[in-house]
Amino acid sequence: MYYMNKTKRNLILAAAILNLIGITASLVLSIILIVNREAVQEYLELYYFVSYSTNIVYTIISFIIGLVGSILLIYSVRAKGKYFRRSQGMYLTGFIIIIFFGGFIPWILLFISLFVSDVIVINSRSELREEEKQEIKNDQAYELKKRKIEELKRLRDSGEITEEEYKQKLFELL
Repeated sequence: MYYMNKTKRNLILAAAILNLIGITASLVLSIILIVNREAVQEYLELYYFVSYSTNIVYTIISFIIGLVGSILLIYSVRAKGKYFRRSQGMYLTGFIIIIFFGGFIPWILLFISLFVSDVIVINSRSELREEEKQEIKNDQAYELKKRKIEELKRLRDSGEITEEEYKQKLFELL
């Protein structure tokens, strides 16, 4: 089986999460600045890593677009990156959005993730054989239960067992 490189996946997730934090802080700071600029004027130098604006429309649009970018990044590495190859369009779209609407640190993390290979973990042949054996066992168990359920239905329909006995045996089987 193929799985995504954990380093690349963690870099992408960290970039998406840091972007979410940054755009949320930017939105909150911009709202506070619009409401009462004098109250936070002395703390503005602490927020040098967060962009802020007194134009609330621009801030809200930037927040929404940044949110979409982060969601696309998170979705592209779903299921431990199992579907990353199919989701590369979403990854690239989220990457571009983060470049234009995200913060500096998420952009750097995504840039580093470009140089990490995508999917490299391949199970050994013995692990693949074990997985195949397990799948065969699961299929056999499913077929056996299916036959037993069909037999119970036949017995119930023919009147050999009551509805309560049928339910009890079905409960025990499942």
